[in-house]
Amino acid sequence: MIIRPYKPSDYEFCEALVNQAWGFDEIFEPADLSALAKIIYTKGSLVSSNYRRVVEDDGRLVGFIFGYNEFVGKPKGKLLFTLQILWRLLTVRGDRPEDKKSLFQAIQEHQKNRAAIVGQGRSEIVLFVVAEDYQGVGVGSSLWCGFESFCKSGSVREIIVETNRMGASGFYEKLGFELIADFDSPLHEYATKGGQACMYEYRTGQSSGRC
Repeated sequence: MIIRPYKPSDYEFCEALVNQAWGFDEIFEPADLSALAKIIYTKGSLVSSNYRRVVEDDGRLVGFIFGYNEFVGKPKGKLLFTLQILWRLLTVRGDRPEDKKSLFQAIQEHQKNRAAIVGQGRSEIVLFVVAEDYQGVGVGSSLWCGFESFCKSGSVREIIVETNRMGASGFYEKLGFELIADFDSPLHEYATKGGQACMYEYRTGQSSGRC
């Protein structure tokens, strides 16, 4: 296995891993709305990050991490991406416009409730996915250690991550992250059927025991 920088040709594989992890095809209908949700989650995280690494095993992409370091150059393209998403949301085909409205409102409420806890612009793990059959063998820890080192080499003191009580919270606790607070998120309720959204924080001065 090798860890290498993300390339544009990796995108469809990253999106496929996201869909496997959260099951957007089962959550959102019609198919156009599901496709849009995957783009919002995957490409939205990509354009919000300035650290992008993937794990490849025998030609197969099996995991990736997108992170943001507040002391490195800010990512470009977020405004254009937002405008593109709004346009696609308006043009999604389907007989139930309330589905589009619900998705848009869920995104707005999620962002508002999250910002009330951690604000904006802090260093964070933006999106972190490892294929299910590669979990528990050190792939996730290796990806994390690379990002932790990237942040430690600058002036970053804390790294935050958004996760779910029914999801990866246990993994982050093993890395040394501590719970900041829970928050209400319709997006997490969609994806985990009632799972509790939460924010965690890692202080770079400590040792996670993994790196």
